[in-house]
Amino acid sequence: MIEADPVLGKPLANYPSNRQGPLLVAALVCAAAAVLLNFTLAAVPEWWGPTLTMVLMALLVLAFGWYIVHIWNREVILYEHGFSYREGSNTVYFTYGEIKSVRQRAERLRYFGGLWRRDVYQISVRTMRDEVITLSSMYRRVDELGLRLEKQFNTVRRPVVEEMLKRGESVPFGAALALTANGLTFDQHRLAWAEFAGFRAQGGRLLLLQKPAQEWQSLPLDEIDNLLLLLDFLRAAQPTGGVSAS
Repeated sequence: MIEADPVLGKPLANYPSNRQGPLLVAALVCAAAAVLLNFTLAAVPEWWGPTLTMVLMALLVLAFGWYIVHIWNREVILYEHGFSYREGSNTVYFTYGEIKSVRQRAERLRYFGGLWRRDVYQISVRTMRDEVITLSSMYRRVDELGLRLEKQFNTVRRPVVEEMLKRGESVPFGAALALTANGLTFDQHRLAWAEFAGFRAQGGRLLLLQKPAQEWQSLPLDEIDNLLLLLDFLRAAQPTGGVSAS
């Protein structure tokens, strides 16, 4: 049972590394290498054949052993007011107020003509000190981790963004897109809320619409920081009957 943290509060969920995958890969590769070497290098009649076989197998086992140990103790624990990130023997703690942005990327990979499909997730957490923590499919339930992490972060980030807008500041949601009290900006282009017709998410992209219902800008979802928070502001700003998709 995970205990409460005096600063981060009550634990919500833990996400350890996915250990079964690397173990299975290591076992299959080592087994295949052992069979191959047994019928090739180990069959050489000279003394160096079996000796070199053992050396190569030892190096292969050591390499996979180092890889498995390197990821074995990785774990992320979400708390009420922050999260912990453990890598090996080192554990680092962050409050949600220390985070600048969360960016998520999801991709479905297809192999063997689509017979085997694999979903790949990546979460990039950037801190106020511009440190970047990357969480991948190495972690169990990483899709759930990304969603819950961003929602917890938004409870802290939203009041900050609202205050920035009240002061007339521009709030970036990526390299090009920004939110202002009067509307949206994308590079040098501006769209006032009075001309905003809604948004649509399709094909891995966010489409921002201009009245009456034409495309204003389109950008990849995985290039947007704090996407869930941005969508909340867009829903609140869109006119009645405007187009939206979450």
